[in-house]
Amino acid sequence: MKKSILIVGLFLSEKNKNKIYRTAADQLAELLLKNNYAVIKVSFYVGKVFRFLDTLFSIIKNTKKYSIAIVPLYGGTFSLFWSEVSTLLLKFLGKKTILIIHGGSIPERMNNKSKANNYLRTIKRVDVVVCPSNFIIQSLKKFKVDAFLIENVLNLSEYHFHAKENFRPTIFWMRTFEDAYNPLMAMSVFFKLKLIYPDAKMVMAGRDMGLMNQTKQLAKNLNVIESVVFPGYISNKQKNKIAEEYDIHICTNKIDNAPVSMIEMMSLGLPIVSVNSGGIPYLVTNEYDGLLVDVNDDEAMVEKISSIINKTELGKQLVKNGLATSKNYDEEPVLKKWQTIFERLN
Repeated sequence: MKKSILIVGLFLSEKNKNKIYRTAADQLAELLLKNNYAVIKVSFYVGKVFRFLDTLFSIIKNTKKYSIAIVPLYGGTFSLFWSEVSTLLLKFLGKKTILIIHGGSIPERMNNKSKANNYLRTIKRVDVVVCPSNFIIQSLKKFKVDAFLIENVLNLSEYHFHAKENFRPTIFWMRTFEDAYNPLMAMSVFFKLKLIYPDAKMVMAGRDMGLMNQTKQLAKNLNVIESVVFPGYISNKQKNKIAEEYDIHICTNKIDNAPVSMIEMMSLGLPIVSVNSGGIPYLVTNEYDGLLVDVNDDEAMVEKISSIINKTELGKQLVKNGLATSKNYDEEPVLKKWQTIFERLN
């Protein structure tokens, strides 16, 4: 009987689909299932405690069904504990373990020696370390940790390229409304853009994680609320529709590693103007497939947006190169990299 691959993460279900975004683990599981791999997914619980307990239970319950396990590591304290205990248990059971390091805050956290040691205990316990961008790979080298680059997978057939003949002051922002993604900067940028282009409009898509009301209040205070749409969480179908109507994507994240949303925008045909935080400069090459500015530099972001609006050929070149970049995240090239890892472990 063919052994399964156990994937630890947070997975979509009918019960939780209105509470969470689709995760990298869920997309990876779909890729493997489509290519005839047997997969065990854990967990579907959104609550951290239940998810942790369900993970341990599933690792033990299914021990005879799998030989390889894939475990994520994000930057938070709970994630580290979750990964630490999971990898300990998998090691005890004699399972080959792959650790995927996602957390964009991890390099900064590992500047602290005691925190670095906490992460390294987990990292050095596993058989293979994978990162979705070179950002974390480079930071791990100073700890003599080798990691493989495997991009987060996207089914690019779900995204339709929208060729633009020109670029209007129509802005598409998409993340959750929380401090890490800096929606207040996006609103400040839009206010200053609207002073230059009175017909400017913006859509800010994503779930509220504490800053939705503050963002809307800022829009009211700046007298731009009538020009901003807040649709909440959006599906791929909605992303395609918005990409028809809006011309430029902005990213204001304070912390990030390899944001999938950036690749989505590239595949949809939107030029990108982004801050240069975390792993973003490893994902976006300035003046090649996007334009980069410093975190919280709203004046520079307005200037870059204006350059795309005023220089159509610049925008078209960014879009062309962005589309080429997005191809690296499609299913076939990503699958080949995972197959290489699995062969290495078997």
